[in-house]
Amino acid sequence: MALPAETPRMSTEEFLAWEAEQPERWEFVHGEAYAMAGGSDVHNTICLNTAFALRNALSGTRCSVFMGDVKLRIAADGNIFYPDVFVTCAEADRARRQDKGEPALIAEVLSPSTEACDRGDKFAAYRHAASLGTVLFLSQERPHVECYTRTPEGHWLLTEAEGTDAAIALPALAIHLQLADLYRDLPDQEPPAA
Repeated sequence: MALPAETPRMSTEEFLAWEAEQPERWEFVHGEAYAMAGGSDVHNTICLNTAFALRNALSGTRCSVFMGDVKLRIAADGNIFYPDVFVTCAEADRARRQDKGEPALIAEVLSPSTEACDRGDKFAAYRHAASLGTVLFLSQERPHVECYTRTPEGHWLLTEAEGTDAAIALPALAIHLQLADLYRDLPDQEPPAA
């Protein structure tokens, strides 16, 4: 998330109307619009791999997987985000076209410029979604995933997996993801020597 736009504070409905006329994507947090930053090829590949892995693992269910172009609206506070990847299993979301509102899982691929916000304000806002059972933070630097799972008591339990031989359990969705699938075919980190 970038700095707020030079726009007046607005309601959620005003933001949705305003954003529909903008050429770029914006997030809406506590009445302010924030321009979305572009991602690297590594970021994009991890997002795509994560979406595919989730889609494959959830095949045959009523759950849907979305990537960064679909809005997630947190009804409790009116904030609107474009998570890197998210899953919804709610029947109400199947009928909604403008945005989704009942995430079961949210995944964010951490970038140096957005990591503090993803772990801080965004994670705090995401936790207001009553349907949310899992939040994943994926490193761009190495095969490493942090999985926060909401317990029946409403606490968040952290588990981690590291290395391409590892897997991460997602108990809220009753699936596992192999890190080798999430980190496959990454673009070269260093340009090849001439």
